[in-house]
Amino acid sequence: MGDAADLKASIEALTASLKTLQDTVAANAQAIATLTAEKSNSSGIKSSTGEHHQDRPPRFQKMDFPRYDGKSDPLIFINRCEFFFHQQRIMEEEKVWMASYNLEDGAQLWYIQVQTDEGTPSWRRFKELLHLRYGPLLRSNPPFELADCRRTGTVIEY
Repeated sequence: MGDAADLKASIEALTASLKTLQDTVAANAQAIATLTAEKSNSSGIKSSTGEHHQDRPPRFQKMDFPRYDGKSDPLIFINRCEFFFHQQRIMEEEKVWMASYNLEDGAQLWYIQVQTDEGTPSWRRFKELLHLRYGPLLRSNPPFELADCRRTGTVIEY
């Protein structure tokens, strides 16, 4: 009879332990759900909408960030950066840091001077400054050159 009583006591103790574990798991699941909801609300992410890059992971995980040395038109670099940022879901405040980290040679020295003069610019301002410094001159634009041509004589003289 003693063995049956010991067995019954062991089963009751195990049942109580199992109930405690179930309650703990349920409480943890609720806490995780609450934290996830708070994070989604505070970051502005709409979890129930179908925003195309919020409802699924990026299609390609491995992408190399473009590099820029200041020797060519910065528009190509900026477009590649924008594509990378979109594909990898980079937050707005991280864009300038990532782009500036991948500047080389004269472009890197230029950015150090920009930081000294203005501090860290916004992404929009960074693109403006990069284009002003390294973009093609307005005079190298053929339609502009054509519009700038002035007639100096008559048609008969031509």
